[in-house]
Amino acid sequence: MLGSIAMVAVCCKTTHPVATAKSSATSSLTPTPYSPAESYLTPVPSDLGIAQKYWPATTLDNLQQGYSIYEDKCTDCHEMKMPQDFTLEAWTAIMHKMARKAKLDSNQYQLVFQYTLTRREAILSSGK
Repeated sequence: MLGSIAMVAVCCKTTHPVATAKSSATSSLTPTPYSPAESYLTPVPSDLGIAQKYWPATTLDNLQQGYSIYEDKCTDCHEMKMPQDFTLEAWTAIMHKMARKAKLDSNQYQLVFQYTLTRREAILSSGK
């Protein structure tokens, strides 16, 4: 876990992201693809409180931009994945690898990373 935190800090240059009791949940063996019509993946105002615990300057617009990039870039090669299907550690590794493939710049990377981890925590805490 400490290695993942260090990797996140180095890769993202931010404070520790979304570390909750739920972050230790195991990712499923078969991640659940979703349809963009499933609006519960769209950022909502209550997500802002979650994001600002880890990244105080985050705005709802930042989360919406992250979602838009996620939806656009990730579907170039595969279906979008559910944020709650992967652990914090898995998302850190996934983002590191896939950001290069998607040719995300550092700002886009940060927006997608914050969106994904924020929605992951929001979905897990809601029990969906």
